[in-house]
Amino acid sequence: MKKRIIAITQARTGSVRLPGKVLMTVGNKTLLETHIARVRASKLIDGIVLATTNKEADDAIATIGEQLGLQVYRGSENDVLDRYYQAAKHANAEVIVRVTSDCPLVDADLMDEIIQAHLNHAKDFTSNVIFRTFPDGMDVEVFDFLMLKKTWEESVSQLDREHVTYYMWKNSDLMGKDVCTAYNVVSGDGKDHSNIRLTLDYIEDFNLFKILIEELGAERTWQEYVYYLSRNFELKNSNLINR
Repeated sequence: MKKRIIAITQARTGSVRLPGKVLMTVGNKTLLETHIARVRASKLIDGIVLATTNKEADDAIATIGEQLGLQVYRGSENDVLDRYYQAAKHANAEVIVRVTSDCPLVDADLMDEIIQAHLNHAKDFTSNVIFRTFPDGMDVEVFDFLMLKKTWEESVSQLDREHVTYYMWKNSDLMGKDVCTAYNVVSGDGKDHSNIRLTLDYIEDFNLFKILIEELGAERTWQEYVYYLSRNFELKNSNLINR
């Protein structure tokens, strides 16, 4: 029987480095809307939950999610692990695909590749972030609900509660531990693209996204964005200053 696969994306306005970043607009869309449209293109997910905080400042995020027909779960701002667990439980998820809204151009085909790898290899946790070869901003993590529940029950440190999957991968067999079995997906072209930033933390990141979306549109593959950056060296490095 097919497992119920739910993508959960976390979003909030309270970023210290770039407040309200996911509500910034390019064209007539917020970057949150662009992100959700790209996640929605996944062929293997059964639904999307937008997990935001219960703070009044994040009402606008919840409204966008509701207008787009998503399930919206609101929970703790700082205990993101609890927010994820409760959102997954509420959605009756059996497999969770974790993405984050500060990755506006996350690639649905890449999501499906990692979901399929998770199903094929039957691990507790599958991702492309333990050993990084994809651009920062193409992060996808897939795990079973039972692994999330175990993580929720056993994680006690602030770091583990703030970073949903940190407990999983640091205690995985890939790290020489036995709490969690894990599989790491690497770039199929054999190249390391991890020095490319396609994540939204600083105004320089927003400026790069604005150019990419205005020049190429918001429907390209991650490889097409990388190829464009490889031919525009100054743009590729425009958001690497002081990082």
